[in-house]
Amino acid sequence: MKILIITSRLPWPLDKGDKLRAYHQIRHLNQEHDVYVFSLAEASPTDESYTEMGAVSAGVKVHVLKAWRRWMRMAWALFSSRPLQVHWFYQWPAQTALDEWMTEIQPEVVLCQLVRMAEYVKDKHDVPRVMDYMDALSAGIARQTKLAKPYLRWLHRLEYQRLRSYESKIFDYFDGKTIISHADRMLIAHPERNQISVVPNGIDTVFFRRQKPVASSSSSSSASPTLLFSGNMSYPPNVDAAVQLVKHILPLVQTPNVRVLIAGTQPVPAVLRLASEQVEITGWIPDIRQAYGQADVFVAPLRIGTGQQNKILEAMAMELPCVTTKHVLNGFLWKEEDPVPLCIGDSPLQLAREIDLLLKEGQTRVETGVLSRKWVEKHCDWSRSTTILSHTFVSSMNIQTEESPWIIDKSAS
Repeated sequence: MKILIITSRLPWPLDKGDKLRAYHQIRHLNQEHDVYVFSLAEASPTDESYTEMGAVSAGVKVHVLKAWRRWMRMAWALFSSRPLQVHWFYQWPAQTALDEWMTEIQPEVVLCQLVRMAEYVKDKHDVPRVMDYMDALSAGIARQTKLAKPYLRWLHRLEYQRLRSYESKIFDYFDGKTIISHADRMLIAHPERNQISVVPNGIDTVFFRRQKPVASSSSSSSASPTLLFSGNMSYPPNVDAAVQLVKHILPLVQTPNVRVLIAGTQPVPAVLRLASEQVEITGWIPDIRQAYGQADVFVAPLRIGTGQQNKILEAMAMELPCVTTKHVLNGFLWKEEDPVPLCIGDSPLQLAREIDLLLKEGQTRVETGVLSRKWVEKHCDWSRSTTILSHTFVSSMNIQTEESPWIIDKSAS
């Protein structure tokens, strides 16, 4: 099968959730199919990015967006009914480049990642198209409204209303639909949303594997036990979680000499200001496993955002016990007989108590980490996830084959 995947960012380096999802889907699909990747970019990608993507695909084409075109579109986007992010990522030269490449490679199916890219292919009725919503973006924007500066909240509300409407409208343009979790599927405002296939993220358990045994002492593994939070530190939900951890949870932790490590790319000023003798802000780390290896407990006090948290899966694969919120738990598919081994709290005090329990009870900490590793090995396999995606491709192709937009009058023949 010849597959074209279009993304709003080149999937390398793996510093954002959408890029990680796209990269691993491309890597696994390309083992049995010919996968071509069309990506947008703000600047010309590095040679390393081309090399990495070339190694996992049949071909890569990148279109660099012009900043002045973006701002021209945004000038009149306020008077449009489409989401602002759709305008931000759409440009006619990119459309032309994509059209020409599609004519050249003749894909049998197109996977469009995120609704912001839908305009590029929604009217191409001669080829089956699959929309990967990934997250319920409108719900994420609605939750971020509370964190926005008062004079910008109207803009968040506007984008929420447009995204909610657009997510529903775009549903009918695509032959197949996927999303990352059942919880996100329920947030898509379309009466037939149950038709959306749930394609969860996986985890590379070969790469994310603890290199040395976890300390099993009755207390924390060092004189200064370490709490870790990681992620893109310019993403509002992560910024909020980092602030919550340092300002509201850490002061309630009773275990002495606890330090906090906040690891992730592009830390904004609000995150950088959290640095102290007790709190280290690392910025970009070439190998995030170094941060996981230093930590005793992974803490993700996320209150907003959507989807499935890759950072949680990585920590679990590294045998780190995870303390997080019910909001994060909702992004996981689990059953009562096979619960996700996460320590849950929905207030700073509850989260602090969970942290203290893990730091105090070394055996509990180790056992929780081992259970976490076993759970992701069982449930978070990229190969299994990509198989679901492949079935969606086949179904969308069958729809194209069996249905016609025209009524055929057999009596006239």
